[in-house]
Amino acid sequence: MKKFYSIILVVLAVVSIAGMFACCNTDKEEIAAEMPSGNLDGHEWVDLGLSVRWATCNVGANSPEENGDYFAWGETTKKEEYLLCNYMYFNWDSDGYQSFAKYCNGSNYGENGFADNMTVLEASDDAATVNWGDGWRMPTKDEFQELFDKCKWIKKSNGYEVTGPNGKTILLPLAGYRVTSEPREVGLDGYYWTNSLGEKGPSYAWRTDFGRGRMFEDGRDSGLPVRPVCKK
Repeated sequence: MKKFYSIILVVLAVVSIAGMFACCNTDKEEIAAEMPSGNLDGHEWVDLGLSVRWATCNVGANSPEENGDYFAWGETTKKEEYLLCNYMYFNWDSDGYQSFAKYCNGSNYGENGFADNMTVLEASDDAATVNWGDGWRMPTKDEFQELFDKCKWIKKSNGYEVTGPNGKTILLPLAGYRVTSEPREVGLDGYYWTNSLGEKGPSYAWRTDFGRGRMFEDGRDSGLPVRPVCKK
């Protein structure tokens, strides 16, 4: 009889320990799923409670406060001047008119009637993907709009503190823009590229306008900062 009770006690102990490990594993999985911040390919992100995770820094920056590098839309390297004449996908057609060699959704803007109807940057033309890795990309127009609509924006001396629905925050510097070697409107406004072509025509792409709290279309050759996102 004593042997029988001993066996029962051993079985109960094993079941209890197994249940304890199962609970631990479940807890770990739940913590991982709810983790508000993390690291991807050496770059930190924050989950603001939105549809995507937002990076804590701009491309080319070493801290959230730094402006980072500036890019023309669809280009992946910084340069000294940001002009239409040195824009990668711009050409003068045979008749002397402006034309675009890629991301052209209107045959009137493409050489000899060219149009590819591409309206979202490919990974090879995405400054976030090329510089940070495949898990990162530039935000869409809708994702930046979500940031405007669902987050609390507080202006600080060095940028906007953006607080998500879950209370987590990121800092977006007022990095201005670049045409020549010196950035303009630094500390005054925030213009950040999306990966979305504009609606006015292929000459434009969507960017932010922090001062007005909305999205705006700008010439693709403009030099603007990039704040990457990654999927949840």
